[in-house]
Amino acid sequence: MDTSKPICVIGAGFMGTVIATIYARHGYAVRLHDVSAEALASYAQRATPIAESLADAGHSVADIVGRVTPVADLAAAVDGVCLAHEVAQEDLAVKRALFEQLDRLCPPQVVLGTNTSSFRLTHLCERVQHKERVIGIHYITPAHIIRAVELIVADFTAPQTLAWAQDFLASIDHVGVLCRESPGFLVNRMQLALLAEIHRIVDEGLATPEDIDAAIRLSLGPRWALWGALLCEDLVVNKRTALAVFDYMREQTGVDYYASTPTLRDMIARGEQGAISGKGWYDWQAPYPDIVRERDSQLKTMLEWLQAQDPVARIGLRQEPR
Repeated sequence: MDTSKPICVIGAGFMGTVIATIYARHGYAVRLHDVSAEALASYAQRATPIAESLADAGHSVADIVGRVTPVADLAAAVDGVCLAHEVAQEDLAVKRALFEQLDRLCPPQVVLGTNTSSFRLTHLCERVQHKERVIGIHYITPAHIIRAVELIVADFTAPQTLAWAQDFLASIDHVGVLCRESPGFLVNRMQLALLAEIHRIVDEGLATPEDIDAAIRLSLGPRWALWGALLCEDLVVNKRTALAVFDYMREQTGVDYYASTPTLRDMIARGEQGAISGKGWYDWQAPYPDIVRERDSQLKTMLEWLQAQDPVARIGLRQEPR
């Protein structure tokens, strides 16, 4: 990836500070813009803890922070950049006005990225002429640790814009996960659905926060950390069983959310049961007994590591539950 052209990060708040520092760590010259002179002046101080976690033998804290130049004038900040990445406050009117400015200031070949966690690109770009170079590049907190980045595209996002963004993320050791624009995009849609159900479980008095979190730490969490949700489903349950559970939950709760999807029913009709049948969400090449042995070995190692680390005891909780 060519790092000869600078990047402009617009917004020097918490996320803008982190994102600018990540780009600097990977060799990019970064111009950091904000309407707040105080935010620009305090960048180095606020970025130092982030840079400390990213520093190594080839990249000192001073080198990383020194690659970021605060620039008060937006036109000067975006002059000659390859990417203008908007990380402004989550206010639709603010972001919409900013994209209109960026569209005027930046030549059509400059990629315009947004770190929005909720707004559709279509709504952000109502007054943008060159929409084809607009893409969502949404980092997950803490962005310097979490490697997955949502790449959000609209119908107007050009294929070459997406390809550029994927290569760019690879150059900073992050991985783009593609999602078409929709409410909540990908990560928030999944995590909010789970959290909404967890909150209802607490409200209904079915389990305590401590027991809910223990169930996740010792069951769902390790499995999903290793394999993700759909690969995990392939590994631990056949699709007919999954369908039966969905149907039972729908019948017992009356909640349409639990209704099984046409995709699941089509997979079952084709005999695609998961790893046990050689095909599910994924294609499986090894014999099923070998898959099970490797599955169990990986999960055992993960759980042993978690037990040895005892992360909950180290995170600073009070000794007694609420």
